[in-house]
Amino acid sequence: MSHEQVTQWIGEIQALKQQVTDLKRDRDAAYQAADAWQARYTTEAQQRRADREQFQQQQTRLQGEIDRLRGNPDAVLDGWEPLGEAASVGAALPASTPATLAEAQIECRQLREQLAQLVRQLQAEREAHDRTRRDLTTALGDAIDALERERQR
Repeated sequence: MSHEQVTQWIGEIQALKQQVTDLKRDRDAAYQAADAWQARYTTEAQQRRADREQFQQQQTRLQGEIDRLRGNPDAVLDGWEPLGEAASVGAALPASTPATLAEAQIECRQLREQLAQLVRQLQAEREAHDRTRRDLTTALGDAIDALERERQR
């Protein structure tokens, strides 16, 4: 075995060691990216769930108010939960009962509009959640695919 061959092999070994080091660094970076995407997805999912719960509670409360104004007091008690001060999304509803039929009709119309708006917001929130989940899942899948490609190299 000649000195040139030994030198060549040592050079190849050093090049392979460098490649292994580079691949390990790339792998670690891919794992960190995947962890970051997972954390973002988790945070986003928690926020969407909290928002959805808040909208559903307000929708239930408004539906109860509509039923109360229509003269169906039993429906008011089904699932009615008062919102906390920090959770109010729309304007606060008056605590008093309307004095006249006209006032009750106006309040009922306002409640219906507010309920319709909340239903639209809830639907938009659900769609945004689905879109975010798809985007983050795709990004996480891409990161995992990139990691697999790096492992195969």
